[in-house]
Amino acid sequence: MTDERKIREIYGVKSVHEEAAERAEATWREKLLRETADLRTENALLSAQLDEFNRKLVEATDRNEKIEADCNERIAFIEEKFELDTARLELENNELHAASVRYLSRAKGLGRQIVQLHAEAEAMVDEIERLRGERDAALKAQADTFLAQRDLMAEVAALKDRLAVAEQRAAEAEAKVEVMTQMG
Repeated sequence: MTDERKIREIYGVKSVHEEAAERAEATWREKLLRETADLRTENALLSAQLDEFNRKLVEATDRNEKIEADCNERIAFIEEKFELDTARLELENNELHAASVRYLSRAKGLGRQIVQLHAEAEAMVDEIERLRGERDAALKAQADTFLAQRDLMAEVAALKDRLAVAEQRAAEAEAKVEVMTQMG
């Protein structure tokens, strides 16, 4: 009878230990599942942020390409206008010089025309300088866009790094859950 009583006491203690171990294992399993869910949520958020930054990068690239095309068109227009104006001025200047040689008697009238053409040439030089200023402003805007694009690319790279770390943590947590499941 004493042996039977000892067996019951030992069996009861063993059951309490087994029950406590099962509760501890269940608690760890729940904690790992929560951590895995949290990591999956964080992973999804980082993926969404990465998608958003990629979208912004595409938009910035599109804007940059449009600005660059616009700048190139403006520069081509300015250069063409400059060449045409220069050729026209050279032609007018040549014509005036030939006329001054031919019509020496009309020097006073030609002098006024030369003064007028000189004023127009100065106005054209001012216009050319203004157009150059616009070109320089367009090139600065393009450079600013390139800098913004570089900053976005750096942010995308940082997000990718964070995403890789989160995926690694999620994989480790899943492996822990798998080990705990196999042990249980």
